[in-house]
Amino acid sequence: MEPEDMYVLSGDGAIISSPSPKPYPHKPSKCSDCASLFMKAYHMRNAGAVIHSHGMESCLATMINPHLKEFRVTHMEMIKGIKGHGYYDELVIPIIENTAYENELTDSFAKAIEAYPKTTAVLVRNHGIYGWGDSWISAKTQ
Repeated sequence: MEPEDMYVLSGDGAIISSPSPKPYPHKPSKCSDCASLFMKAYHMRNAGAVIHSHGMESCLATMINPHLKEFRVTHMEMIKGIKGHGYYDELVIPIIENTAYENELTDSFAKAIEAYPKTTAVLVRNHGIYGWGDSWISAKTQ
């Protein structure tokens, strides 16, 4: 991926520039349906980068108990890599319910960010995770 392959959005989410079309057999690009969620993390948490993953582990964490609204874990080595956490701390990640379309997650995503001021991620049940940080490296770590 090169810079000219990316969409550039303004602070309010309007498209400033879009990728040039590529010849067949490439499909025309479209801006991510997640853009409104990314913008919430940028504005509400001053994120420098946001990553969205459909990783199996994220999905499984939301399936342990379908009634839980958060994932809690402690005494895990990986917690030390999460901003503001240490090995003995309890990591709490909010879980929001999935919807038919990703942009429909925006309101519940924003509510989760507001309700969990220490979180650097939001899990989406049976879907994946959104994580953010100061940079793409930090976001990937979170």
